[in-house]
Amino acid sequence: MAGRFKRLMAVALVSSMMPAAPPVLAQDQAAQAPAATAQQVVAAAVAALGGAEKLAAIRTITAHGYAQYAYMWGGGRIDGSDHAPGKYLAANDLTRTYDLENDRFRMRERRNMLFPFLAQFGHSFALNDMRLDGAVAFDMQGDNAVRQAVRTEGALLNDGVHMRRMWMLNNPAVLLRRMQAAGTRLSAPYMDGDNTVIEITLAEGDRLSAGFAPDGKPAFVRWGNWHANLGQVQFTTWFSGWVAWDGQGGLLLPLGYETRLDWRNIDYFKMYVDAYTVNTPIEGLAAPAAVRDAPVPPDNATRPLTHVAIGRGLWRLSTGTTVVEFADHLVLFELGVNPDAARSVLAYARNLAPGKPIRYLVASHNHFDHAAGVRQAVAEGITIIQRPSTLQQLREMAERPAPDYPDDLARNPQPFRSITMDEHLRLQDATRTLDLYWGRNNGHMADVVFGYVPEARLMMEGDMVSAAYQWAHWPDAFRDTIAHYGLEVDVVSPAHTMAEVSPDVMTHAQVEELLSGGVARARQHCAQRLEQGIYWPGCPIQSKYY
Repeated sequence: MAGRFKRLMAVALVSSMMPAAPPVLAQDQAAQAPAATAQQVVAAAVAALGGAEKLAAIRTITAHGYAQYAYMWGGGRIDGSDHAPGKYLAANDLTRTYDLENDRFRMRERRNMLFPFLAQFGHSFALNDMRLDGAVAFDMQGDNAVRQAVRTEGALLNDGVHMRRMWMLNNPAVLLRRMQAAGTRLSAPYMDGDNTVIEITLAEGDRLSAGFAPDGKPAFVRWGNWHANLGQVQFTTWFSGWVAWDGQGGLLLPLGYETRLDWRNIDYFKMYVDAYTVNTPIEGLAAPAAVRDAPVPPDNATRPLTHVAIGRGLWRLSTGTTVVEFADHLVLFELGVNPDAARSVLAYARNLAPGKPIRYLVASHNHFDHAAGVRQAVAEGITIIQRPSTLQQLREMAERPAPDYPDDLARNPQPFRSITMDEHLRLQDATRTLDLYWGRNNGHMADVVFGYVPEARLMMEGDMVSAAYQWAHWPDAFRDTIAHYGLEVDVVSPAHTMAEVSPDVMTHAQVEELLSGGVARARQHCAQRLEQGIYWPGCPIQSKYY
């Protein structure tokens, strides 16, 4: 994006020095700079929405509505194919509150998974109350205000000061006010199809683009952000359904907001506004003194790493990674942590067997909470093992550039090295045998791969057994696979710790306790919802064993 930004600025500089061009045909507009200056484009947009006087009179705006998010940014699909159907989260009881006078913003909503999830918090319409006061990001957790990091990246949510500021500028009225504010720098306009585009640099240093339709109204806002799995992403929020907010003479505002990613054209966030309230009393959004005075939490904070020895040359790390030692190298099963944490995990694993490089990483499946470390592994020359569909996704992830938010892979590009497996792949030398198997039958992830060390009767897995404690929606995969392959499993090393059953590795009996209990609890949950007339995703539970 940095290179593109420089090229656009160069075009803008040249065009600003040229005399106004005569009108051109629509098909030629993409190669032309518009005659209007940035200030004229902004003034025309303000007029199209109702005029400068109406815009200047706005002190607060609250949008009321509902929305959907693409689960895991589109990285939570049944396999790695770009044709696999996406999964979504509902965001109901939604408000977006903009305090234009004080540069404050609130994102409030209740989220619920629209697919079978494995823990009650995912199906509880849990309240999320995220706020920004200038450069201070904080959340309300009940009555407690908790300061947030400047930058956070994870499988479900990218967050931080920049991200919240960009969501704030998704509102056209807020956007136009900021474009007119002191300290904001605007490029000369250029054409992108039928839309006139202006590059914006805020006084805080954030960069974004705004597009304006032929009728003058704002068409879209576009910005970039870091991303654990994808390196860097570009968001574009499109506006539609313009109405007078009060049904009479109020400033025009859109009812539809659609935010798309530049990865697979994912419709990441869709917000539907039912109503706006403008200049009405709002809850104070100022960060409390205790929050402002609190130390800023570190970016991507992680806990110190620990490990347990499972057997000869076998270790499970506290992040869920299993390390397998061979004669002259190591193999890792799972690296589902952000790039900063992944770097620490890889270094920690090497220290368990000094002098032995990490040669292979086995990603259990394609979901972003299990694949977040892939870019770091590729940056360090590690070969990835998985099935074809998932490798397609992992390759896409690794080959994306990240010029504005460089991680180790962007700073030192490396080729994507991989080994494709089908149903079974054996890694073996004189000291160790590691069998990798396809999980065959799992409603959560079709391409799931698990590892098995015959010597230790050890299975290492991700989400087959240990996706969560409370509810089990795909319990039969464990018994089905060990029966099909004729395996004897005494110990399981899970990617997700199931502390309610075991703080680390699990015995076969503990796995059965987890699965049978999870099915019973899930069936009880389904029955309770059915009594209320609610047909919940994943209900009734299908199992031939439990």
